Amino acid sequence: MKLILFDVDDTLYPKGAGPFNLVTGKIDEYVMSWCNLDLEETRALRKRYIDTYGSTLGGLMRHHGVDPDDYLQKVHDVPVEELLHKDERLKKIISGIRHDMVVFSNGSVDYVRRVLRSLDVIDLLGELFTIEFMDYIPKPRVYPYRKLLELYGVRPQDCVLVDDRLPNILTARDMGMKAVLVGADASMPGVDAIPDIYSVAEIAF
Repeated sequence: MKLILFDVDDTLYPKGAGPFNLVTGKIDEYVMSWCNLDLEETRALRKRYIDTYGSTLGGLMRHHGVDPDDYLQKVHDVPVEELLHKDERLKKIISGIRHDMVVFSNGSVDYVRRVLRSLDVIDLLGELFTIEFMDYIPKPRVYPYRKLLELYGVRPQDCVLVDDRLPNILTARDMGMKAVLVGADASMPGVDAIPDIYSVAEIAF
């Protein structure tokens, strides 16, 4: 049996069609308010923190004393339910996967549950490994992948990561996992490419 790891934002729904862009805007607002910066300064700081720590949150925790749970609550305060709705096609495809499945997301547990409820797949994807369980160290850093493997007692070659972000996919591939890049036109060495999540049924797990 394989363990299928599903990302959420821009993976389980079409890229740009859901709440992720609003979350990004909320992060900008949070940093501007907390650090007293303008938008240009904020985006430069965020880029530096993402490059150095893997996320904006990592830098804010290290250098600005930000409480991660307060941050996650505020940046994920977006109208998920207005943007996403029941997806019967997605539900049918996921229900046909005969392997164990885990949601592997840099989002907060509450936010991820809201997304899954809106898509009506939480009954199929109720096992969550979110940023809180990663000790706030996000993909594509190796740490959360290793922690997940240890928690579930599986080897990298027993896992398949389905994700829309190439850096996340490359970490999985380099660790020995099967990697499926969602929203891509062409495959690359060690990575399968599918145009959208609905094509995941075509992958030979």
